[in-house]
Amino acid sequence: MKLMMIGYLISLMFGLLAVVRVWRASVLDGVLTLLVPAYFIIPLIKYWSDPDHSIRIHALGMLAGSTMAIYGASHIAKDVIGTPQDRQALVQSLHEQGVKLTPDQEKGLLSEDPNVVLATMQTLDAEGDDGDGEGSAATVHRDAEFENPAPVPVQERPAETISYSEAARRAVFNRGRYTREAIGVTIDVPAKFRLINAADARRMDRSRGRTEDNRVLGWIIHEKLALTDPDAWHVNMRWLSDGWIAAAPLDAVTLLDDAQRNKTPNPRVVVSNGDLLGYAAAPQFDGQVLDWTEERLLVNSDDRVVDCHALRLGRRGALEFSIVGMPSASAALCQSTVRLLAARTSFMPGKEYAEAPPEGLRAPYSVAALTTHAP
Repeated sequence: MKLMMIGYLISLMFGLLAVVRVWRASVLDGVLTLLVPAYFIIPLIKYWSDPDHSIRIHALGMLAGSTMAIYGASHIAKDVIGTPQDRQALVQSLHEQGVKLTPDQEKGLLSEDPNVVLATMQTLDAEGDDGDGEGSAATVHRDAEFENPAPVPVQERPAETISYSEAARRAVFNRGRYTREAIGVTIDVPAKFRLINAADARRMDRSRGRTEDNRVLGWIIHEKLALTDPDAWHVNMRWLSDGWIAAAPLDAVTLLDDAQRNKTPNPRVVVSNGDLLGYAAAPQFDGQVLDWTEERLLVNSDDRVVDCHALRLGRRGALEFSIVGMPSASAALCQSTVRLLAARTSFMPGKEYAEAPPEGLRAPYSVAALTTHAP
């Protein structure tokens, strides 16, 4: 985008300077150069040898600027449709999520022509609209499970289990802005981080024999960390679709006492496998973001770790960013990362968190209950 705009501005600047130079020689030529595309060729030839009115340098500047703009535009199109591997991964992901693609749609998504790919995506958007303007065919199918407290399987065959290294090799990294239309949320992923989608994240979990998480939206990992390393930390990005969550007083002492007494087998936020020792950072809620950090002692180990959580609340639920099992020495990095992601998250108009409960679904817990893992 920047290269295209720079090229456009360079071409525009030299074009205006050329008009001024020609205008001084002939008002008619100046007007026609300004209004008629490609007319500048005539004064270019006409005043070629006139040192006072020649526009040879200006023509070269316009050519250079136009070349930059075209080159930048072509790369924008490539960024939009991705590499052939990205498009193949998209088709595979849609199949895994139960989205039915016609042969023409699949061929369109795999096309090398950006216009064909974008047209196919728009067709899927139109076909997948659920009547309230939210989502595409892919988004609706992906988000249906997050909206359903008891999701039903959409795959017609058993989920494939592969090695961790193969799952990491298949994962597709995404950068930049991440949007989920059906949820109504946008995440501006920081420049040094990469995101893998829900299908890839679940495949990674299956490869390690973990229970599949139907709330996961993806993982976010720093570019300096190798996904192939099973011990590399990552941010779990999850959507808690239980509805509007009520605010509540957050007294650290009371919350910690409740949290240590609660032994919920399946807490609503992800946690590491260990005993809760205390809060490395006490729970706080600013009206939009709830965040806290727990210090835990791993089971059958003397190792202390921290679990960091930051949740951006919306009208219909909360978007969770969690890092679990981080070494205690890295608590500051852990906390700052989840807080940064929550801060760079925004809900679309009409999807934002409200102080008063809206009509419709209301979560059976408060922000305080989230921090204490109450059932």
